[in-house]
Amino acid sequence: MKAFAGITIIITALLAGCESGDVKIAKEAVANQLRDPESAQFRNISETTNNLGMATVCGEVNGKNSYGGYVGYQRFVSQADGDTVYLENAWNTFDSVWSRHCSKA
Repeated sequence: MKAFAGITIIITALLAGCESGDVKIAKEAVANQLRDPESAQFRNISETTNNLGMATVCGEVNGKNSYGGYVGYQRFVSQADGDTVYLENAWNTFDSVWSRHCSKA
């Protein structure tokens, strides 16, 4: 039984490390847009590549506000180079960006 638990922990750790470099860069760029970057929680992450080979990362992020409470998940779109980040609550045109880059994701 202990061996099974140990194997499960090792497999979980290995799978957590399977994230692409593009996703890691995008997550860091998105977290840096939050009030408390270290509080960032991510889910529903997907990565797409356009015909020019440029990766776009889409997903949802949750972070803490100035009172220390989590504000709820919001969608994001980030170019994998980390230079461009769109947060749902910060851009009026977010829905068009999301549908263009993430609707197939």
